[in-house]
Amino acid sequence: MDRLSKLSFLLLALVLLPAFAQDNLESRVSEIETLAFTAHWRESNERIAALASQAGQLSTGQRQRIEYVRLRNMALAGGSKEALEGLADLLSEEMPAALRIRIYGTAISVAANIEDWSRAFTWLNEGLSYLPEAPEHAPNLLGTASYLHTLVGETDKARNLARRAVDAIEATDDVRGQCVALSEMALAEDHARNYSVAEEWRHRQIDACRRAGDPVFVALGKYGVAKMAARQDRHDEAWTWGREALSEFEAAGYAAGAWSTRLVIAESLIVSNRDLDHAQQLLADTLRYYREQESSLAIAETEHLLARLAERRGDLTSALAHLKQAISASEAAEADARARRLTYLQVEFDTRMKEQQIALLEAEKELAALQVTATRRWQWLLAAGLVALLATALLLTVLLRRSFRERRRYRWQSEHDSLTRLLNYQQVRREGEAAFERARREGRAFTAIVADIDRFKEVNDRHGHAAGDEALRWLGTWIAEEVGEQGIAGRSGGDEFTILLDGGRDQAQDLLRRLRGRIAPVTVFGHTVHFSISAGICQANDHATTLEQLVHDADQALYRAKYDGRDRTVCTSDAPSGAREGGGLVVVGSGIEFGRHVSERCLSEIREAQVVFCLTDPFALAMIQSFRPDAINLGAYYADGKDRRQTYREIDAAIMAEVIAGKRVCAVFYGHPGVFADVPHAVVRKAREAGIPARMEPGVSAEACLYADLGIDPGQRGVQSMEATHFLHYERVPDTAGLVLLWQVALSGDLTCTRFHAEPEGLQALVERLLLWYPPEHEVILYEAARLPIESPRADRMPLRDLPGARYEEYTTLVIPPLGELRSAAGAGPVDAPDRGAAPAD
Repeated sequence: MDRLSKLSFLLLALVLLPAFAQDNLESRVSEIETLAFTAHWRESNERIAALASQAGQLSTGQRQRIEYVRLRNMALAGGSKEALEGLADLLSEEMPAALRIRIYGTAISVAANIEDWSRAFTWLNEGLSYLPEAPEHAPNLLGTASYLHTLVGETDKARNLARRAVDAIEATDDVRGQCVALSEMALAEDHARNYSVAEEWRHRQIDACRRAGDPVFVALGKYGVAKMAARQDRHDEAWTWGREALSEFEAAGYAAGAWSTRLVIAESLIVSNRDLDHAQQLLADTLRYYREQESSLAIAETEHLLARLAERRGDLTSALAHLKQAISASEAAEADARARRLTYLQVEFDTRMKEQQIALLEAEKELAALQVTATRRWQWLLAAGLVALLATALLLTVLLRRSFRERRRYRWQSEHDSLTRLLNYQQVRREGEAAFERARREGRAFTAIVADIDRFKEVNDRHGHAAGDEALRWLGTWIAEEVGEQGIAGRSGGDEFTILLDGGRDQAQDLLRRLRGRIAPVTVFGHTVHFSISAGICQANDHATTLEQLVHDADQALYRAKYDGRDRTVCTSDAPSGAREGGGLVVVGSGIEFGRHVSERCLSEIREAQVVFCLTDPFALAMIQSFRPDAINLGAYYADGKDRRQTYREIDAAIMAEVIAGKRVCAVFYGHPGVFADVPHAVVRKAREAGIPARMEPGVSAEACLYADLGIDPGQRGVQSMEATHFLHYERVPDTAGLVLLWQVALSGDLTCTRFHAEPEGLQALVERLLLWYPPEHEVILYEAARLPIESPRADRMPLRDLPGARYEEYTTLVIPPLGELRSAAGAGPVDAPDRGAAPAD
């Protein structure tokens, strides 16, 4: 009996052992899946390695789940390309719809991260087709769809998809799904520039992801809060959240998130003007990483921050270099975005084509089934199907032809001027560069002509813009007919035209003579308009070795034609450079915002001068060098710790050396050249003493911007304006009944002329001096004029006592409003403000 019991027990163990073993394997697979989302990827990888010896006992589904976790970990560790290929192989296998949708979600995100947009959108469409089989996984895939549509600029669609995902997941108890859906919702609002709304979603994401135990998405939420705080100028908060996010990303092993967070931390340090060396190191490491990843958008953002950091440190040369790198990277990022958008549209088009093909195949299947019941009916339906197929093919052919025509039309419009139908400025330069290089390579002559209509503004003012447009249209037609195939012709802008010829100056002069012979009056609305043209010619030579220089020299010749009386042609070889009017000096002001404030007179002086010096902000310098590449940057004379008086002497000497040499010199200074500027007055005075013609052209000053931005009329109370250190050093008494302006307040008390930053001691001394006349709570304003159209002026209001703790730039101005009411002179009656709008005062 005992033997029989033992035998029965052994048989029972043999039967139950595989089941116990399988249960044990399933629990280990489930544990690996949980660790993949709640711990560092290395932990789940260790569990996978430990399970390798039992790989043969895994079911197909278990093997697929383990492989999915392994490939996801590979992507987190930085091996996105290898992981993507593995995910593609895994998706080619048969598996349950629920698991397939999970794998699709990860594969799509990895494909998007390495910009494999064709796969990303193809897999998205495939994944959506499996949702009817596993509707409980709809929120996950809807969130992924929202992420992709965010990246291709479909912001509204992305927000709609993310909202659908959130609504669907909130009806369940899937905490992990809520974590992911809230993250996609926050990202969609971020890209829609709804920063405060996005920040609220990020806080909800952090709570949900903590409950789900997902450290990567918790860190991602904190990174999102930091980024949104920075976008709303709360940089101290951004710094705090960013440090937490960076620490958690590094702990979770998610490299991509850590690098993005370093950018937010660096931006907060730069704006807050603290620990700039740390910000420099963060940006240098981040730029190196993104260059290795070839991520143009991230490179552009990093270079922008490096430019701001360099400007903060006063290194304008580096700031401009980084700004150029940022612009180059932005252009590459825009090209990537266009390619991404094109891929999205192509996949959408292919999907619709497949749907139409499937519909046609289904129709054919139905026709085949009907054939069994009636041959004649089958023939009739077959004929109908063929007609439908032909109609569809015809429709597609028509649509494709129309699409090709539209693309050709849009391309033509992007390359031509709509009024004259000649090439536009960009296309002339693009085609001209190639033609110029061919001519130089083959040793052929190449000539540039720049021409415009004489007194074109008078044509518009006297006869209307319709007459001016008609004159431009006819002139464009005549130019196109005369140039033909022998050159490139285009409208440069306004009434100016550029012609590039494969030939010498004699051919150019012949062409202009023929063109002038064709010019005839034009009639518009009964008015006859007569006009003529002036032109400048330059043939490529040892001086004009680039197309840019060639066109510039032709443009200078055009200016000489204007000065010599108009309706004529001037060649650059007609007179030696600088021989027309002799030497001279003109000092001009660039204004505060060069693009808005610079006058036509100022631009004309810059173009006409033989030598151009610039002491402006980097943005104005870049604009000037775009049409005067030879412009000399006087900012190079400044250096940290160098006495500014020595710098002024060196700038003075550099300008006067060219003036004394008999050249036409134009010196461009920031704002108004005669306000708070010693060098402009000094060089004008020295040139006049030497008998050289010299003059100063005014510009828009920071003081003029201040009155406009703050809404202050200096005529109401009067104004007292002086430099802050001058006010401290001398016994100056402020007029408290009027407006007081103290300039360069950051440099208060600096008698060494070597500082470029604020020091608390100097600011405290200034406040103590002002407290002799003003109460501590008197409201003052720290003002900085906007230097770019996209910026806003700074107007920070605060009590006088808080000035030492405020933020300062070298150009910050202290505005002290009047104290109390005006008091009339003894024996005088009440005084009303004069009505200066009615008539000018004598």
